[in-house]
Amino acid sequence: MADKRCINGHFIDESWDICPYCPAESGGSVIPVVRPRPPAPAARPESAVSRSAGEPVRHEERRPAPPRERAAPAPPAADRTTVVPKASLVPGAPAVRYVVGWLLGINGSLKGESFAVRIGRNVIGRDSRSDIPVSDDQASSHHADLVFRLDEKRYILMDHNSTNGTFVNETEIEPRRDLAKHDVVRIGTHDFLFIPLEGFSWDEQGNKK
Repeated sequence: MADKRCINGHFIDESWDICPYCPAESGGSVIPVVRPRPPAPAARPESAVSRSAGEPVRHEERRPAPPRERAAPAPPAADRTTVVPKASLVPGAPAVRYVVGWLLGINGSLKGESFAVRIGRNVIGRDSRSDIPVSDDQASSHHADLVFRLDEKRYILMDHNSTNGTFVNETEIEPRRDLAKHDVVRIGTHDFLFIPLEGFSWDEQGNKK
């Protein structure tokens, strides 16, 4: 759309000084061809420095950006050997799981290896994430649970619907049995000697009794 009108009412571009539709002032019939003037240069930003003719151009002094502060290094991870696992949801269990006994491998690839039995539930099975992992094709992923009830001072071995069953002193448990000192537990083809913690116990707050 045109921006303005000439004196004769023609719509023309705002940058035109002479209307191309009006006859020439000399009375001739030839209408001069008038091209639009180029747009004015854009205004310099406010940050530009004005100068007089012949004055050298001065550039704004740029200050270097302040150095970025490096984030403090993360503290080293705690030694896993000092971390005590949280207790399973077993009645009477304190907030942390202290050792209350051991299963000692007495045959196969785990012969001579010991596994801590802690307050609460201890999962026994082929899964490497088990509390007591048993690498044995005859063992189920979650084969059995060995639970220590702090309030009753009982060690209860429970089969977890395993394929080949859980045995104590060569007798299959159906489905659970209390363990006593030096009972032999068989998981798959591996035998473990049960050794309870004696002469020492923990209270409900995890303190020595």
